[in-house]
Amino acid sequence: MKASRNSNFELLRIVAMLLITFCHFVAWKYITSNTIAVRWFANFLSGFGGLGDCLFFGITSWYMCASKPTFKKSVRRVWQFEKQLWFYAIGSFAVLFVLQYVCGLYPFFASKGELLKQGMDSVLPVISGLWWYPTAYVLFVLIHPFINRCLQAAGKKVHRGLVLVTFAIWGVMPFFPINMDLNVLLFVYQYALLAYIRWYHDDLLKSRKLKKTLIVVGLGAGVGFDSVVSIVGALVGWNHTYTYMNQAWSFPSLFTALGLLMWAYQREEGHSAGINAIASATLAPFVLSMYPPTAHALKATFDAWTGDINAGQGLALNIGWILLIFAVGIAFDFIRQTLFKITVDRNKYSCFEAFWSYMQDRFVPYMCKMRSKVANC
Repeated sequence: MKASRNSNFELLRIVAMLLITFCHFVAWKYITSNTIAVRWFANFLSGFGGLGDCLFFGITSWYMCASKPTFKKSVRRVWQFEKQLWFYAIGSFAVLFVLQYVCGLYPFFASKGELLKQGMDSVLPVISGLWWYPTAYVLFVLIHPFINRCLQAAGKKVHRGLVLVTFAIWGVMPFFPINMDLNVLLFVYQYALLAYIRWYHDDLLKSRKLKKTLIVVGLGAGVGFDSVVSIVGALVGWNHTYTYMNQAWSFPSLFTALGLLMWAYQREEGHSAGINAIASATLAPFVLSMYPPTAHALKATFDAWTGDINAGQGLALNIGWILLIFAVGIAFDFIRQTLFKITVDRNKYSCFEAFWSYMQDRFVPYMCKMRSKVANC
């Protein structure tokens, strides 16, 4: 029987995706408002996207650090994940196509060229980078067994050196990402940091004092810095914004995320069927709402609805709008899970095992034979 997940971590997964959803859908007109209170609160709501990214991947990393990965397990994991991505990518494209060209509801695709591009991206969601997180996650999962072996072979001293150098490069300095971005490099960086603490410093993970310090310092630095930027921006009428907390590679997000993971680790393990069920569906709000034509339509629709409403009321409606987006995404994934159980997941890994056996028994020997022929020429 499959063990139930620790609901302490699953609750954090839900919180992480809520933070990410708020980051994407707080309206820009409130983030750049010249009213100090509105601008500050809008930036506060939208500024935790980096923390959400750290936390969402951090939970996955937490379990991956303790696993014994093999390349076969990684490919099998990607196989399962890819089915979800195809469901949402091709499904979103088909629904939006019908809504625009059959029902005439909304111009989701601005041109036939965009329609064609979006269709191709939907068929190849990982390769096309349709969503940054799934693409980075798939790449990381595929290289994870080799990263683990390299880090373990390097040993504690070298691993510590890697952590200190990378954190010094990317973890401290605001404004300048230095080639860091939302991609697989971010996940490798975060995994190396967490793996070092997870493998060599369980004593630190159990420290309640350190947990509180990390959360207070992370939130204090991130929210304090972002508050100053928001207030100054409102006073000078700056039509741009910057949030230190929103950098997933910087210490405010990293410290806060690690502190929250320690909170989940230190608490008595709990198991809530409701929390675990919602947490299992948390990818859906991201991929559904951030499908490019859908994201554009959601933002444009909200801006049109709130065009004549004052900023305070509009921001309150914005919060409700974001919670609705999140709830609809969760509901859709419950439907997908049910459909998968009676269709593609009835024999969950049978197709994968057949594919893997073919690769091992036929394709790999064939490629080795061809290589030998070329070498002998």
